[in-house]
Amino acid sequence: MEKIIRMEVQNLDSIVRVADRDLPVVNTRGDVLFNSWKGIFNGQGGFFSQAPRIYSFSGKSVLTDPLWPQKHVWHGALPNGERSIDTYCDAWHSGERDKIGYASNLLGNKLLDQERLPCDSKLIVLCVEALSQDRRKKRDLSDSDHDYQTADEYAEHLRRVLT
Repeated sequence: MEKIIRMEVQNLDSIVRVADRDLPVVNTRGDVLFNSWKGIFNGQGGFFSQAPRIYSFSGKSVLTDPLWPQKHVWHGALPNGERSIDTYCDAWHSGERDKIGYASNLLGNKLLDQERLPCDSKLIVLCVEALSQDRRKKRDLSDSDHDYQTADEYAEHLRRVLT
C-alpha cells in the first residue's frame, strides 16, 4: 500500500510500477475508478466519470462520513502527475499555515484539481495498492464486505490476502 503523497522526491505518476500502469484503478470494493493508472495523468486532472467512490480504512465513504468534513485530497502534483516543486508542503514535512500544497476537492470529480491549500489543513490522504494480474487472482473478493476499524486491521487483511 502506497500513499499518493510521499516524502521522497518522486512524481505521482511513477509510484506504480511501469508494468502495472495499464491496469484499472479500483477502490477497496472493486469499483473501477479509472480505466488505468496512466490514464489519470493525461493532463485533464484525473477526471472521475461519476462521483468518486472512495472509502476510509473503516469502510465508510469519505464523501458522506462526517469524520471528513473537507472533501479534499492532498496530491501536490500537476495534472500530468509531475511533482509540483513549490506546492507539496516542503516534501510533506510541513504542517505550517504559511506553506501551500496542491489538493483537489472530490466534489469537483477530479483527483488532480489544482487547489492551493495551507499545509495545516486536515485533508484526506489516498493510498494506492498496485496488484499485478497474478496477485489480483489471489485476492479473495468475498472479504471486501469487512468493516475495518483501524488502518492496522486493514493492513493485516492485505497481508493475508497478498501472501
